Amino acid sequence: MNPNNPIGPLDPIDNSKATAAAASNPVLVGDLYAGRSSVNPGQPRTYSDKTYVVQPGQLNREDWTRWSNWMPSMDQLLAAARLNVADAVDPWERGTVTATMRQGIGMIVLLALVAGIIPFLANLWLGLTMQTAVPLAQAANSVTPLTTAYPPNSPITIIGTAVQTIAGLSPRMPGVLAGLLSALGMWVNTPLYWLTIWIVYGLFVFGLARLMGASNTLQAFYAATAFIAVPLLLTALAPIPVLGPLLVLAALVLAFAVYYKAMRFVTKLDGGRTFLCMLLPLAVGIVLPLIALLAGLIASLFPLGQPM
Repeated sequence: MNPNNPIGPLDPIDNSKATAAAASNPVLVGDLYAGRSSVNPGQPRTYSDKTYVVQPGQLNREDWTRWSNWMPSMDQLLAAARLNVADAVDPWERGTVTATMRQGIGMIVLLALVAGIIPFLANLWLGLTMQTAVPLAQAANSVTPLTTAYPPNSPITIIGTAVQTIAGLSPRMPGVLAGLLSALGMWVNTPLYWLTIWIVYGLFVFGLARLMGASNTLQAFYAATAFIAVPLLLTALAPIPVLGPLLVLAALVLAFAVYYKAMRFVTKLDGGRTFLCMLLPLAVGIVLPLIALLAGLIASLFPLGQPM
């Protein structure tokens, strides 16, 4: 073992022993890692043959709350920001994913909360000034240009006026409290939204990748693709006029690039199949709602049972 880094990667001799032992009986590997934890030196440890990460055999309270179990290192985050995904997901240069899915979850939650601070302050100001819930205030602001751009009797103006009227209704609770709680709820919902997109979209991409010949595990796939949260930090600047939407677009492009590189690293697929796996779920997610909308419009214009 490396005495200068007791909880880092193993020396080549110990690593070969750990790999051989993990193939036969992972529990036996605990002897190789006894005393390597700075938190609980005597804790037996096991070795994951899927992600090549030293993992505690039984997590006690100290190990469960240890920061490194839930967050990658700052060097890994900076590597992802530079689009150097290989160093982000494999900082020990083992040629495979050495980050964990648990670290990915923690990273997404933390960075989503950080990215939501500025939008939270903007939403809070909007809700407090209009003395209503933030979604109603946003709806009223969004329809204001429409009500002034169209004639008073147009359907768009009528709908916009109705939305403004609803937003102006007095809430059941004090307006200050409604604005505060709604802004706080939208901020707390940010990591849940990021996690939902990451899990659901990733599940479809992973399934397509397996159909196209990838042999990686789902845990390693999610651990690698979780680094898209790093460029999405730019969405924190969305409330800035004019510049904000451009930064959001840049964040989405960079996140797509990180996802592409992470998927190439973990699945070993070529560029064409990787793009196909990533674009098909997006295409289906865009086309199906459009088809449903078009079908609804046709059904409303030409009801069944009536002459054309």
